[in-house]
Amino acid sequence: MRAFALDAFGQPGSIHDLPDPEPAEKEVRVRVAAASINPFDNVVLMGYLKDRMEHRFPLIPCGDLAGTVDALGAGVDGFAVGDSVFGVTGRMVLGEGTLAELTTASTGTIAKRPAAVSEIEAAALPLAGVSALQSVEAVALKPNDVVVIVGASGGIGSYAIQLAAATGARVIGVTSKAKTEYVKSLGADEVIDRTSGDVVEALRAKHPDGVAAIIDTGSDAAGLARLSEAVRKGGRVTSMKGAAAVDDLAKRGITGVNVGTQVTRERLDHLARLAAEGKLKAPHIQTFPLAEAGDAFQLIVQDTRYGKLVVKI
Repeated sequence: MRAFALDAFGQPGSIHDLPDPEPAEKEVRVRVAAASINPFDNVVLMGYLKDRMEHRFPLIPCGDLAGTVDALGAGVDGFAVGDSVFGVTGRMVLGEGTLAELTTASTGTIAKRPAAVSEIEAAALPLAGVSALQSVEAVALKPNDVVVIVGASGGIGSYAIQLAAATGARVIGVTSKAKTEYVKSLGADEVIDRTSGDVVEALRAKHPDGVAAIIDTGSDAAGLARLSEAVRKGGRVTSMKGAAAVDDLAKRGITGVNVGTQVTRERLDHLARLAAEGKLKAPHIQTFPLAEAGDAFQLIVQDTRYGKLVVKI
């Protein structure tokens, strides 16, 4: 099979001809149509996790996928050859990823793709969509609650805005000024330009009694501690980067949650239903051919991008 892979950390990556993978027990092999790139994938390529997780070279990055089942491992129930699926590989080893013509995936971390959801849209959905879903669930929004989404124009933020708005909450997106209209198009009621002043002061000016919740997709511990000053007592704060100081927040009567994304078939099915019914639209998606996957990784570190990056296999 053809795959985009690296032979060592920090390399730009290139097309490799590699052996076709074989599905293990409770796995399927998927002929990949599209795969999306997440910031985590760039962390892997730079070698930042080399002492924490097993890596295998040549290293094929990425975990999100959409494609067609073309082989079954032993003990597979609920899937058949020819099924259109999407999800993540569910593998604990890094390097056996989805920027390839074929990959293997656990049956617990994929779901069937509805015909109303394209392969490109489905590839963008798994990790970012589930992260957004878990974050919104964690803040337990009620109608008219004010929730602030930091990183509103990113993949997670793009889905979180919509999921939060569906609860009846008022959504404030924090992003750069250039992405204001995009964030509003997803359902944000207000947008704060993070580049033009102090976000906390802007929140206090508009919501002096404090906001109900903050969903943060990228701040460090110091940044999130500052942002949490805008949250009222009894409110909630989530972090995708493990930056929520849970004990310190509790002393102020605020619930802190560090979200660890867990992709399951049930969560994927839920998101797929929303997307198929038109209740969860795809974010802005920029696509690349497999041979140009390296260009997509370059965009990960640039602030000009928004939405999702998808590689068409």
